[in-house]
Amino acid sequence: MSEESSKALAELSELGELFEEIQRDYDTETDAWWESLSEDHRQDAFYSVLKRLVKGELRDRGTYRYVLYDVFGFDASSYLLGMSCGYMELHNSIYTQEEMRELRDRELASKGIKVTVKKVEKNEG
Repeated sequence: MSEESSKALAELSELGELFEEIQRDYDTETDAWWESLSEDHRQDAFYSVLKRLVKGELRDRGTYRYVLYDVFGFDASSYLLGMSCGYMELHNSIYTQEEMRELRDRELASKGIKVTVKKVEKNEG
């Protein structure tokens, strides 16, 4: 491995560690915020979030981006946040692979992008 590659990998590792530290700090801050809420306010937050998740995921059967942007009203800055807290993992666990492809194709079609799938046959021989 070249010295340049080693340096780039070291910097990437440092960046990953910094990201993990920022995420731990954010988790600590949001947990403290949650604990500072009254039970009524925690219930209100729980209700509001779950109502939107049920709408976006189960009723509308929307994509990850659809739920973040159209249901919750967030902008693109929420994308990584949703991944960090496990929302993308939750979203992906709700659908089969075929359903995920359909969601992706529907989202792309809404942007004027047509997806065609080619079957590749395995050559036995």
